[in-house]
Amino acid sequence: MIKHTLILFVLAFYFQGNISIIYGQQKIIGEGDEWMYNDTDSIPHINWVTSSPKDEKWKTGISPFGYGDEHIETIISYGGDPDNKHVSKYFKKTFSMENPFQFLAYELKVQRDDGIVVYLNGREVWRNNMPEGEINYNTTASHLVLDRNEKVFVTKILLPEDFVYGLNTLSISVHQAQRASTDCLFNLELIGNNSPEMLPLLLKEHSIKNIELSARIKEVKYKMEIEERDLRLDLAERAKREVKIASYIISAILIITLSLFLLVCTNGKKREKRLAQDILDLKNKVSNKDQELMSLSLNSLNNQQYLKELKLDLEKGTSGDLPSIKAKLSKISSQLEYQLEYDDDWENLKKHFSAVHTGFFDKIYQLHPSLTEAELRHCVFIKLHMQTKEIARILHIDPRSVQTSRYRIKKKLALDENTDLREYLKKF
Repeated sequence: MIKHTLILFVLAFYFQGNISIIYGQQKIIGEGDEWMYNDTDSIPHINWVTSSPKDEKWKTGISPFGYGDEHIETIISYGGDPDNKHVSKYFKKTFSMENPFQFLAYELKVQRDDGIVVYLNGREVWRNNMPEGEINYNTTASHLVLDRNEKVFVTKILLPEDFVYGLNTLSISVHQAQRASTDCLFNLELIGNNSPEMLPLLLKEHSIKNIELSARIKEVKYKMEIEERDLRLDLAERAKREVKIASYIISAILIITLSLFLLVCTNGKKREKRLAQDILDLKNKVSNKDQELMSLSLNSLNNQQYLKELKLDLEKGTSGDLPSIKAKLSKISSQLEYQLEYDDDWENLKKHFSAVHTGFFDKIYQLHPSLTEAELRHCVFIKLHMQTKEIARILHIDPRSVQTSRYRIKKKLALDENTDLREYLKKF
């Protein structure tokens, strides 16, 4: 009496007052119940565990299922070749459960030939006589179930929390150990049980689940530690790569900066050297110009002094007899003639004119080599836009002589009367 009271107290604590306990057993799924099944040689939908069999046009029959045995109610197909039968068959059943916690535990009892995998609401809850790892259409059972064991029910305890309120779905895959196997069997019962004898099994199942949960927690923790370590290593490697890349970038920037600095310094030195040379050239040019100006000044002073001397000679020459005056005037005339024939001023003019009008003399000599030095002087004065009177004064000739020289130059240049000599000379 005390033992039963203790068990009832434990059961009442387990159910936490949610339901009224139904003592004994209740068969929820039994032999002879209807199932949907797929016995074709085609692989079912990849999500066959959770998808609706109606969508895949599965067949309907009552348990037990199989072939090669008198105990079978629904004979299923094994294909057209007895020596190469289908490895796997698939079964599904949906059932309603108002309150999973009205029972202490559930006994899942199956007859299988050879191996079986059970999924509840899309989650694997049991595999029997099947290898570890992923299960597919061609996965064979671990070993043959001998004749004496074919009719034996093997049991798996399920807990109330494995089910859901309302509709639940069992999905089963049955696997042969050999393709040439002579028989196949599948039968299943699901029994709700509140018998006191279930308490040790319940506690054992909870212990197993706790052990599995602990193992999973440890596995997850271990995986997380490994992932954390890998992440740290990855971050360290990434940081190392980033530091390496940054050092390369900084080194490249420093090299480029140093190269630019050296290039700027080199160009600066070259530019300074070039500027120094330009300044030296300009100084030389200025010095040469100063020399030319000094020469011009000396010539001007010399001419002034010469004119003063001529003036004194003329003043002295007016006294005395006529032969003496004529002799003195003849001497002055010879001196003027010599001075007029001196060509230093003309050479200086040619040099400065060539600096302004580059190539003038080369071009006019090339086209008109017959021009005399006097005619070339006329051309220079005409190109400088000097008037006839200015040219006559410089050359110490009559203006009509200037016109005559211009006419003679046009003739040598083969110009007609309508062509202006000044416009023609602009081309040179």
